[in-house]
Parts: sequence; C-alpha cells; structure tokens
Amino acid sequence: MKFSSGRLKYALIALLLNMVVGSLRAQVTVDGSAANLIYDGIDVSSYQKDIDWSATAQDKNIKFVYVKATEGATYRSRHYQFNIENARQYGIHVGAYHFFRPTVSVEKQFRNFTSVVKKEEQDLIPLIDVEVRGTITPQALADSVLMFADMLERHYGCRPMIYTGSAFYNSYLSGRISGYPLFIARYSKVEPRLTGGAKWILWQFSEKGVIAGIDHVVDLCRFNKGCGLKDILMKGSKAHSRPRTQETVPPKPKKEQPAVAEKQLTEKEKEQLRKEREKAEKEARKLAEKRATEEKKEAERLAKQKEKLRKLKEKEEKEAAKQEQKRSERAETEARKG
Repeated sequence: MKFSSGRLKYALIALLLNMVVGSLRAQVTVDGSAANLIYDGIDVSSYQKDIDWSATAQDKNIKFVYVKATEGATYRSRHYQFNIENARQYGIHVGAYHFFRPTVSVEKQFRNFTSVVKKEEQDLIPLIDVEVRGTITPQALADSVLMFADMLERHYGCRPMIYTGSAFYNSYLSGRISGYPLFIARYSKVEPRLTGGAKWILWQFSEKGVIAGIDHVVDLCRFNKGCGLKDILMKGSKAHSRPRTQETVPPKPKKEQPAVAEKQLTEKEKEQLRKEREKAEKEARKLAEKRATEEKKEAERLAKQKEKLRKLKEKEEKEAAKQEQKRSERAETEARKG
C-alpha cells in the first residue's frame, strides 16, 4: 500500500502516540475503571470499609496489598486485622503501613504500630506514609522519619519503605533521606522524577481504581522497571502463587509497547506532557494544602478539647476545695460547741 507524504506523516505521529501510551502503561477507560489499566498492587484502609477478598483475589493484576494499620500515637484501623487475614488467606501478599505524624512522639507512634502489626502476619516490609510536615522544619521532619524507620528496622529485621508524593519528596526529603526503598505517589501518566538521583520502587499512579469486591475507589500502583516483589518482600518471605478456584480464568498477558524517548516527540506532544506534569504538581500541592488544613483543624479541635477538660478539672478542684472548706468550718464549729 502506497502512502502520500501527508498520510505518512500522520501515520508516523499516530504510531508515536500509541508507543508513548504503551510506554506509560496506562489505558484509562471511559468510566475510570481499572479494567484496562496495568497495575501490580493496591493499598486499602478503613475508607474502603468491608472488602470481599474472595472477589478481589480474582484480579490477577494484584500481586500485593498494603493495609493501613495505624496513625499517629493512638489511631488503629478497625478493618486492619480483617483485611490482613483475609487478603493473605486468598493468596495476596500483604503488608502494613503507618500514617506518620511528625509532631507526635516517635516512640509513641512506634509503640502504636508494633502493638498492632505482628511480624509473623506480614509478607511485605513495613511502610511509612509521610504526607504532612506540620510546623517543623524539613530537617526535623527527616530526622523524625529516620528515627522511626530505624526503630522499625531493629524491630522487624528489615528496612521499611517510605511512601510520599513526588512533590513532597522533592521539597522536604530529597538529600535528607537515603538508603530506603521509595514508594512515590504521582497521579499522572508521567512517571515521578525525583531530585538528587533518587530511584523509586513503586509508583502510585491513580487514586481512582475500581476493583472487584471493593465498593470504594482504591489507589493503584506499579513497579518500576527492573523491580518486583523481591524488592519489598520481608526477609524470609517468598513469593507464592495464588490458589485458584475452578471458576478462575487467568487473564491474557498484555503486550507492552517499547518506550519512546521524550526527545522523539513533536513539539505539540512535548507541550501536552508539560501540561500534564504541571497539572499533576498542582494536584499534589492541593492535596498537601488539604492535608495541612485537616491537620490544623484537628490540632485546633484537640486544643479546644484540652482547654475544656482543663476548665472542667479546675471547676471540680474549686468545688472540692469549697466542700473541704465547709467540712473544716463544721468541724471547728462542733469543736467549739464541745
């Protein structure tokens, strides 16, 4: 078949675009479901509520799941134990994560996490979720995270992985934390780029995954090239195959297109990628601002509650002093009468 120069040009552009989409490994459906996405794992919390893990396990894309266990010094997810036990029962590798609060005592957070997360129930290395800075400096934040990570390493016998957003890492953690596996969030078709030459193992690329057995949307992630389960398995754990029922039909392998270097794109395509990057960074900033606002509101709520308790205690102490004064006066009166 012969092509005119114009048709050949458009055919080449179409081919390049298809190759780029393939290299990004993202094929979003109209309804936003994960049916045509390529992903390796998910993370869940009490937000997803009750999960039917027998149905979720039928999704052979899911090689692992990280389950929220704790947050700060006191919060414990009421769905944690159910999720860990049932996901593992149906053959999914499981791990636990802690939402780190930088202004809360590291020792208290460590005790909270280790009281809930038992080593014998884990397949994956522990995960530290670092999304807020609070009112402390970036260096103080990094120091607190490193202290927490070191305590977890000594307790569980393996280095934990650190989860955070790409913008948050570049702003606050780059150059301050090294040597730890990284799990980076960036909701985009463009892979995360970390300053300082840092490399990530996992990329959380979507927060709108639709998975069988889960009524709410979930975060989807995939491994970096050359990375896999071996990089996040806890020492002594081995990758295991999932038990299959007779109804289980293994999915057909999906072909991946070779990656195309950005320099091969047209100026129009480069501009589109630039806009997508800016949009992703804007979303990350909005998320950080939202988190900061929520943290401020929570701090204000706790401060009000503390002040209320202080006033109540003060009132009780005054009342007790009055009662004691009355008893003392009655005793003196009775003594004089006697």
